[in-house]
Amino acid sequence: MKKTIPLKLDNKVYAVRPTFALVREIEVELGGVADLRAQFAGDGWRVSDLVALIQMMLQAAGRTVDYAALGNALLNEGVAHYLAAAQVFLDMVLHGE
Repeated sequence: MKKTIPLKLDNKVYAVRPTFALVREIEVELGGVADLRAQFAGDGWRVSDLVALIQMMLQAAGRTVDYAALGNALLNEGVAHYLAAAQVFLDMVLHGE
């Protein structure tokens, strides 16, 4: 079984599996995965992009969540956990890690 990334929301952990369908959706909405990884590794990223990426990841794991509600949850909890999950996901896509 392909590796998954655990992503916690509302005290539940979702297993996000990188698939081509998910990667394609991300690239259509947010741009290339390599560019996103570079942005999220530095200071050149936007919270709205992180929310969109996390929303797509959760959707792929079977959890539908409203964009604005998710954005508020990220701001209330702090973005560190979600940023780390996004970085791991992007690394996995790019390097199979």
